[in-house]
Amino acid sequence: MSGRAFAVLLCRIAAVVLAIAPWPAQAQETPVDILFERPHLSGLSSGTELTYRLERLPSDTKRLGEPFGDDITLVVRSVATSGSRNVDLRMFTGERAREPMSITDLTGNPVLVIFLDRAVSNMAQLTGGTTPYFKDRLRAGLRDKATSEATKVEFEGKTLDATRITVRPFVDDTNIGRMLGYEDSQFEILVAGAAPGMLLDMTARFVSTLPDAPKLEERIILKSAGAQR
Repeated sequence: MSGRAFAVLLCRIAAVVLAIAPWPAQAQETPVDILFERPHLSGLSSGTELTYRLERLPSDTKRLGEPFGDDITLVVRSVATSGSRNVDLRMFTGERAREPMSITDLTGNPVLVIFLDRAVSNMAQLTGGTTPYFKDRLRAGLRDKATSEATKVEFEGKTLDATRITVRPFVDDTNIGRMLGYEDSQFEILVAGAAPGMLLDMTARFVSTLPDAPKLEERIILKSAGAQR
C-alpha cells in the first residue's frame, strides 16, 4: 500500500470511529470516552518518539501468511498552541515499510486507528465479509457492548493505574450465520493515563467455533518512549 493510500485509509477509518464521540456525556467515563475523547498525546513534548511493536500470529500460514513482528513509530514534530500535536508516523521496516506519513492537529493516538483498521480487515479476510459492515459493527460494539475495568500495569519499572477495555462486537449479530464461527472474536485495549501516548497494549483475538478454521492473534504493544533517536 502506498503512503497516500495509507493516509486516505487512516482518515477514512478515523472518520468512522470518531463519529462515536459526540454522544451524551456520562457522569463516569465510558469506554468510548476513554478511547476517543481523552487527549492521548497530551504530555508528549516535541521530539518524543514512541515505538510500538506489532506481532501477528496466524495458525494457518498458507491462508493468512507467515507470522511476523515489526515496529510502528510515532514522532511528535511540534506542539500547537491549542495543545494538539503534529506527528510523523512510520509503519513497519524493511520490505514491509510504508511511506512515512505526517499528520497534523492530533490529540488522539493514531496507533489506535491502525489497530481498529487491522481488526476490521482481519475479520473481513477470515470471513469473506465486507470491511464497511465490520467497521459499522465494531463502532456499534464499542458504543453498546464494550466493558471496562480498573487494573494495574507495569511500564518502564513503574506501576501505573490503567483501564482494560474489552469488546466482543459481533456477538448476537444479525448476520452471525455468515461469520464462519468468528462471532466471539474479542478485542482488548489497555489504557493508562500516565503512560506516554496512553495506549499500552491492544490485542485482537480471532477464534472460530468451526473445526479446522484458522486462528489469528494480533497485538500492538508500546515498546519504548523517549527522545527521538
